[in-house]
Amino acid sequence: MGFRCRWLATQGRGRDEVLARLHLKITDELIEPIYDTGLYALEVNDWLVVVGDGAEYMSQVKRAQAAQLSDGGDVVYLVTDDTTMTFEVAMFRGGEELWSIAYDGRDGVTAPVMQGKVPLDARVMHARLEKEQGKAGGPKAEVDHTYELAPAYAMQLVGFRHDQTLGSGEHVPVWTLAVKRTK
Repeated sequence: MGFRCRWLATQGRGRDEVLARLHLKITDELIEPIYDTGLYALEVNDWLVVVGDGAEYMSQVKRAQAAQLSDGGDVVYLVTDDTTMTFEVAMFRGGEELWSIAYDGRDGVTAPVMQGKVPLDARVMHARLEKEQGKAGGPKAEVDHTYELAPAYAMQLVGFRHDQTLGSGEHVPVWTLAVKRTK
């Protein structure tokens, strides 16, 4: 099965403002680790993270929303699907994409596509993962170290990792969300 999710993280904006712009509303506040798929928001350090965790919730967190929210500061966007071994992580500022890293591992280990001015520390992390892949047997190995790049680098940037943070209980409260219907 694996993880399927999309999330965005923004700095310098209040929770209520972000949720209003995303047309989302809080339905509950949880003070516990989260193990179920759903639509969630939580504060991690000085970032507000909005997560569509699971195939049925991914469509509520969109790349275009990340770009729009970046009119007031940096927004990190991540989409990942363990089933297809694909990911994208991107940074937006001022409504524009600054950089992105995309990966398609459906047919085995390959090189990620880097667009824009990808930060040096992301490139260094990629080089380290390539080295680990080589030690494991290269592209034909039974493991794909490159696929680790998006969640590991996003964790470095934001302090949030989709496959660890919600279940850790370390960052509470976690707000469950629903789409706010417009009349």
